[in-house]
Amino acid sequence: MVANCPSWMHYCVDWKDWSPAILAIGIAAMLIALVFSVVLLVLYRKNTHKLVHMRQHYKIFVALIICTALRVPWWGMNVVKYENHSPPDVAQQMINRICLLTLYLSQSFYVQTWLRVIIALRQYRGENGLKWLFIIMDSVVSVLMGVEIVYRGFDSGQDDSQIYNIGVEFLACCSLLTCVVYVAIGSSLLYKLRTYFRCNSKTIMGFVIISSLLSISALSRFICLFQVIIFGKHINSANIFASFCYLLPDMIPCFSILVMQSMTYVAEYKKRVPLSNNSDDQYVQ
Repeated sequence: MVANCPSWMHYCVDWKDWSPAILAIGIAAMLIALVFSVVLLVLYRKNTHKLVHMRQHYKIFVALIICTALRVPWWGMNVVKYENHSPPDVAQQMINRICLLTLYLSQSFYVQTWLRVIIALRQYRGENGLKWLFIIMDSVVSVLMGVEIVYRGFDSGQDDSQIYNIGVEFLACCSLLTCVVYVAIGSSLLYKLRTYFRCNSKTIMGFVIISSLLSISALSRFICLFQVIIFGKHINSANIFASFCYLLPDMIPCFSILVMQSMTYVAEYKKRVPLSNNSDDQYVQ
């Protein structure tokens, strides 16, 4: 153990070169998102009799709670560097994979609430196909990520290993897939909102902002990981890498989804009536 490491922190080899401000923001943001998610889950469960299709909302909140609850200690562990394949190093890598998986699933579950607006018109013939597409896509990603998570517990811990590179490529593909899904489904939904639902400009503008933020955050993580795939190393600035590969791609989806879920709850609470079977989406006014 290097002398400048804290005496109580075992397996530490050096201080990590991430800014303390970034680490503090990451911990604080995930704590706030965790509390926000738990509060909303309690409120939604308390008003289940007022809302239809609650299962999808529960899945979103559960995924977000797992993600944010694990991200808090993960950010704290990034204060120092650990010995390769030491217990904290393995735990940190496995926690990171679980967080990425649950964040991906929370976004996938959320996008599926958009589909109900398109399907509600009964003019989209691919209703069952889209449902099965998401089921298959989520299942495949979950299985592959599960394998990657288990592998991290038995890996040598070397960043230049072949399996490690495959894992990075897989994470990059998941980020790109998320971005593509937002653009494809979002474009279709935007067309429906403007053509059939006659939504006002504020509703459309809000949807454009949210979908753009989610797409950009996923693209940001993809670019950072793509840099590793092409050049075999991370972005030179550790703080830029930490900000655009972890901090922003975590914060933006979490808070965007939570804000929109809050707006849904408030709107339905004011109405004091159940959602119809064909309009379980926050964008339909």
